[in-house]
Amino acid sequence: MKKFKFIYAFALAGILFSCSDDDNNSVADTVKPTFVITEPTNGETFDAGDEIHVDIDFSDNVELSSYKIDIHFAGDGHTHERNMNISEHIEWDYEATGNLSGKNDNLHLHIDIPHDAEDGEYHFGVFAIDKAGNQAVQWIEIDIHNHD
Repeated sequence: MKKFKFIYAFALAGILFSCSDDDNNSVADTVKPTFVITEPTNGETFDAGDEIHVDIDFSDNVELSSYKIDIHFAGDGHTHERNMNISEHIEWDYEATGNLSGKNDNLHLHIDIPHDAEDGEYHFGVFAIDKAGNQAVQWIEIDIHNHD
């Protein structure tokens, strides 16, 4: 009977330890998410006081996590520092973040442009991050005209 208990315990241990755990065998996700900016288009012009229609399709091979939209004035030679000149117009900037889910997601926004936005070129940046922390970035240029 002792021999039977020993064989039984040995067999049970073999079964338990031979089962694989999928998490231990999985490969790390190193693939960046991808996205297509349908709107706005590169070089598109907007009037101060109007809105920017945003439509972006995101995808990832495993799972999406979040996005960030960054719009800032580019007419100063683009140093990424805010130029605080005295003017009746402002060098407008905008930033928004949000969550994405699944392997495919769509972002649809309307961004109001202030009536006193400075006339000129602006950079429109999109950042996409997946659950593994991989990030993709894309920049386009838009123009804002202020007719005041």
